[in-house]
Amino acid sequence: MTDRDLSDVSGQAFITIDTSSYNQGSGNWSGDYEFTKVNLGMELETVFNIDELRVSRFDRDAYVDGTVPVTDDDRNIIRNADGSAQVYDSDIIINNFALGRVDNYNDAANAEYVPFLAKNPYIELAYKIENGEKRISGLRVGFEKAQGDLSGDLVSLTGKIEGEIRGDAAVVYNQNCPGAGLFNCTALALAQGTEIYTQVDLLDAATGDGADSLNVAYVKRASWFGVPNGRNFDSDEGGLIAALVPALTRADDCEVTGTPGCFRTSIYESIYIGDKDASFEDGSASGVFISMQTESVPWEDLSGVPGTDRVLTDQGAYLNIARYQSGNETKYPLYLTLEEATNGTPRVATCVGRIKGC
Repeated sequence: MTDRDLSDVSGQAFITIDTSSYNQGSGNWSGDYEFTKVNLGMELETVFNIDELRVSRFDRDAYVDGTVPVTDDDRNIIRNADGSAQVYDSDIIINNFALGRVDNYNDAANAEYVPFLAKNPYIELAYKIENGEKRISGLRVGFEKAQGDLSGDLVSLTGKIEGEIRGDAAVVYNQNCPGAGLFNCTALALAQGTEIYTQVDLLDAATGDGADSLNVAYVKRASWFGVPNGRNFDSDEGGLIAALVPALTRADDCEVTGTPGCFRTSIYESIYIGDKDASFEDGSASGVFISMQTESVPWEDLSGVPGTDRVLTDQGAYLNIARYQSGNETKYPLYLTLEEATNGTPRVATCVGRIKGC
């Protein structure tokens, strides 16, 4: 191509590199950091399976830096022979992990792959600078936008997994009354037909405490998900009954008005990242990433949520599937009905001829 021909061509680099620095942190995240982010300007469509995803295996102690103990189905702490509380051996353990799904999986001729979609993936390195020396302190891999099915047996999770549950107050009434008491049941009966909602997070099943009550940035090695102590349901509807919803639905010790408010992560065999009823441009989630740190790292928050600046991570692994901004609206990457929150979500097929285990 001649210089004249080349002058008529314009384009954008497939790979770009951004550098930044940060020194406004405090506590474990104080000091000077530098970041190098490699942006891969591409759109991905994928369906894949991994037998086991296990990240960041090292010793942790229960109730140190947000690490929570292993519990049985009755929320009792399982203990080691020396009496100490058991914790999972890795920050993230997901068996039969998969992205995307296969529709009509039992009919090989008509099976249809529905890929997990991602836009502008990136790889980022974090460096801590002390006494004039620079050392690598973290690595993260993420997407500018992502949408689709994530499946797996969720054994141990570390980081922020935020969702919203919504549904008719009648669900709470049907599951609890008359056992919730005359006043509560009367109010809930009148509230039937009122839509209620709340945020759900990873938590400590033994106590019902979330990250705020544990005084940490996030929960580590959790295997339960739900409504943390002190949080309540809300309603956007008007009227006296709707106004009573917060007082009637405050979570305490993994119960909301007598209804279980905490659930094993393993009952959610498939979750949909983003809005399944919207296009990729309108319904994809921002800020999704997984990272590994050798020490505390303040990653840039790419969710776009007003008022957010940094995602504060500690040594180990971190999975971020948190709230994000879409236009003027703050959305959740995971939405559940009240029934799904209580009963779980079945796994979508991720193989041709079988649900899982390709």
